[in-house]
Amino acid sequence: MKIRKASLADLTDLCDFYQQVCEDQKTDQYSPDWHWGIYPSKEILANFLKNAQIIIAIKDGKLVSAGVLTDGEDPNYAHVAWKHKLDDRKITVLHLFAVSQKERGQGIAGKMLAEFDNFAKDAGYYAIHLDVMKGNLPAEKLYQKHGFEFAEEATIHYEDDGDTQAMMYEKVL
Repeated sequence: MKIRKASLADLTDLCDFYQQVCEDQKTDQYSPDWHWGIYPSKEILANFLKNAQIIIAIKDGKLVSAGVLTDGEDPNYAHVAWKHKLDDRKITVLHLFAVSQKERGQGIAGKMLAEFDNFAKDAGYYAIHLDVMKGNLPAEKLYQKHGFEFAEEATIHYEDDGDTQAMMYEKVL
């Protein structure tokens, strides 16, 4: 498996991957509640390719995992009482992290999280922030296992779901 930064040439594969992730959510007890065409969409992914870092995992020629590291604090997180007070420019936020349903249980998520750390450190960030929809216990356990600390439960506004309760996590690098 190879983990690398995505390029514009990966846009079609990214769209296919996230469309499948959104479709798989229908039968997945624990998952984010993304809606293809709203969040994520081809336009959003293209924008992330230009203005953020999309990290992907390729296994046997197929995209099996992806996540986005954005620059600076997410405006939706401004009200969160983070344990570590950092300048917004020293924070990256992990969005849209997923592993293909067919590839789960093989340690891909842990390898991706380690690479997110490396990419973030190399870019000069001091911390990674993220949110997990309330009730997604497997995701919370994964992040805790990999050094993320729970900050608080907060109401976050999502483009596709409106105001939603989320568990806020932070990892200082």
